[in-house]
Amino acid sequence: MYRISVCDDNSAELEKICDMINEYVGTINIPTKISAFSSGRKLLEQEETGADIYILDIIMPDMNGIELGQAIRRKAPGAYIIFLTTSKDYALESYSVKAFSYLIKPVEKEKITAELSECFFHIRKPKRHFVLKCATGTTSVCAKDIIYIEYYNHRMIYHITGGDTIESIYFRVTFDSMIAEYIENGPFVKSSASYLVNMEHIRTVNAVGFVMSDGTVLPVTRKYAEARKKYIDHELNGGRYSDNL
Repeated sequence: MYRISVCDDNSAELEKICDMINEYVGTINIPTKISAFSSGRKLLEQEETGADIYILDIIMPDMNGIELGQAIRRKAPGAYIIFLTTSKDYALESYSVKAFSYLIKPVEKEKITAELSECFFHIRKPKRHFVLKCATGTTSVCAKDIIYIEYYNHRMIYHITGGDTIESIYFRVTFDSMIAEYIENGPFVKSSASYLVNMEHIRTVNAVGFVMSDGTVLPVTRKYAEARKKYIDHELNGGRYSDNL
């Protein structure tokens, strides 16, 4: 069961958007639960579990859509966010929330169904997994769950969503050779000699480096300054890795 949450303070618009979504998911026969909220605060208070897709009005009185999107992104880094608004003035701010798309009201049925179709394509696409060799054996981890990889004393320390860490066995080869597979097959970029970062988990960029979804600040050193550009290019591509994720 997939989940879509819609938030709009205009009751008529809220009902209209939900009707469009209901009609669309009925035609594609995908089990979907649609939840409607009249304010951002109600969504955050009442939503029992995070949604796969959020459709958010931007101009709302108690909490605007950008603020709501930022709160959602903190708890659901991988969720797809579609913004709806009557103004183009918020396009740059929506970029900071890693919005999937940005639609101008009044929203046409064809446009919102096209965006939902694209979201479902990525959500349902088989996820890339990596096999990690640890002291206790081998384990498989989905690429989207890896926040970053730290290299220490010839071991790879995987920092995983939920606060877990996994430590690899001792490797005699270089860090670069160990992470080549990740860079080739996922949204990963090396930010320093000891860190490989999952760009899907970068919350923001500051003077030091990348602020990750778990709050960790990872440095971008001078030698790897190109990592900032790679991240910007990744975001301009919609914040999505197109091949294996």
